[in-house]
Amino acid sequence: MLVMKNLRILLCAALTVACAGPVAADPDSLQGDPGAGPVRMQVTDCLIANRTHEGTPCPEPQVPQGGDKPALIEGHLARAWYFIGMQDLQLARAEADSALAIDPNNLKARHLSARLSFTLGDLTRAEADLELARKQAPDDPDVHATYAMFLQSRATDIVSLREFDAIIRTHPSHLYSRKQASILLMRLGEYEVALANLNFVIERQPSVDLLERRAEAFMGLGRFQSAVADLSEAIKHRPNNFTLIVARADAYARADLNEFALRDYDAVLASDHGAPLYLMTAEQRAEVLQKRAFSHARLHRFDDAADDIISSISIGGTSAILRTQVLLRRHGFTDVPLDGHDSPALRKALTACFGNNVCFQGIMRSI
Repeated sequence: MLVMKNLRILLCAALTVACAGPVAADPDSLQGDPGAGPVRMQVTDCLIANRTHEGTPCPEPQVPQGGDKPALIEGHLARAWYFIGMQDLQLARAEADSALAIDPNNLKARHLSARLSFTLGDLTRAEADLELARKQAPDDPDVHATYAMFLQSRATDIVSLREFDAIIRTHPSHLYSRKQASILLMRLGEYEVALANLNFVIERQPSVDLLERRAEAFMGLGRFQSAVADLSEAIKHRPNNFTLIVARADAYARADLNEFALRDYDAVLASDHGAPLYLMTAEQRAEVLQKRAFSHARLHRFDDAADDIISSISIGGTSAILRTQVLLRRHGFTDVPLDGHDSPALRKALTACFGNNVCFQGIMRSI
C-alpha cells in the first residue's frame, strides 16, 4: 500500500495534475469532471496501474457488437472517457469522432469533441464543434460555459465574463460558471463580486482550490485574517503543499502578525541534516527568504533580516550581490565594497538599512 501511495505521489508531481483517490482527505479528490470547459485531467488508480503495472489494471471498455445506434455511441463515449483517464486525449478524440460518425447530431459526442479539441489546443476544431453544439442546444449551460471558456482564447476576459454572467442569470446553480466567473472577476479587481460567487460554490461544493481562491479574494479586500482561516483549512487537507503555507504566511504578514508569519516561513525553509524538507526551485527559495526578511525587519530583528537577504541574493550569484551593493551605495552606504561578495561590511550596511524605513522599502522593492 505504501509503495502504491508513493507511486501516486510521484505521478502527480510528474504529470502536474490533480490526484483522485485515497491519498489524503482532500475534497478536490472527490470532484469529477466538471461537465464543461477543458476536460479534467487526474491521476487515478487506473492510470497508475497502467503506467506502473502495479495493481489491478482497469479493463478497456469495448463497443458492443451488433448494438443499436445509441448503444454504439455510448460504447465509443465510454472508451473516450477511459482514454481520458489514461491521459491519451488523441485516442479519446478518435472515439468521439467514431460516435459522431454514427450520429453527427449527438450532442454529448459533439460537446466532448469540442472539449477535447480545446484541451489539445486545436482551437479551429473546437470552435467548429462548439458552433454546431450551440445550434443544437442554445440553452444548455454546459455547452454555453465551454463556449465562454473558449472565448478566452479568442477575445478578452470581459467578453468571456459576460457569457458566464448570462449563464448565471438563467442557471444560477451552475457552479462551473460561478467558479470561472470568480477567476475573471479577480483578474479585474472585482473582489467583492468574486467573493459572493465563491461563497455560493463553497457552500455547495467545497474544495481546497476554492478555499485558496477565496483566500486570494479576501487578500484583495484586505481581510487578511479571513484569508488565514481559509488557508489553514486548505493546509489541513494538503499539509505538504508549501505554496499554501507560504500564502498563509503572507496573509499573516499583511495582517502584521509577523510572529505567526515567521513560523510558517521557518517551516517551509526548514531542512533535515542539510536537506530541504520542501522541494522548491532556487528562485522560489530566494523569494521566501526575502519574505521572511521582511517579517524579521518588521519585528526589528535586523540582523536576522540581513542574514536572509544575504542568503536570498547569494542564490542569484555574484551579479545579484553586486546589484544589492550598488543599491546600498545609492542609499548612502558608501563604505560597502562593490565586489559581488558577502562581507561583514555588507551585512552591517544591510542591518542599518533595515532600521531605516526608507532604505528598507527601497531595497526590498529593488531586490
